Amino acid sequence: MVVNYEDRRAHPRVAVSEDVSLKIVFSSENPGLLGRTLDGSTLDLSAGGLRISLNHAIKIDSVLDVWVTLKSQKRKFFLTGNVRWCNESEKPGIYQIGLVLRERSDTVTDLRSWQEEFK
Repeated sequence: MVVNYEDRRAHPRVAVSEDVSLKIVFSSENPGLLGRTLDGSTLDLSAGGLRISLNHAIKIDSVLDVWVTLKSQKRKFFLTGNVRWCNESEKPGIYQIGLVLRERSDTVTDLRSWQEEFK
């Protein structure tokens, strides 16, 4: 049986490569990573999430602050999300993570304006 994950997605994905910087805000499985900043690039984007490529594995359920600049909009977005999955890519030492975007209660993010970009 073949599962079509596109049918289960809440938001359509757009394949685009954009530079991202991310900061690990919470990681119960690896508290030594707290506050660490990493750079990567997006593989695809949607109103509800990002798929990011980077050279570091990040534990599932870690909370990340992410800064994404959309070149087409000439605008930088500040977002927060939870790592839903992390897999090593075909290239050794390169990982892909799935990030589900969410609001934060302690700071203002650009989530609403981000979601408007993908309507």
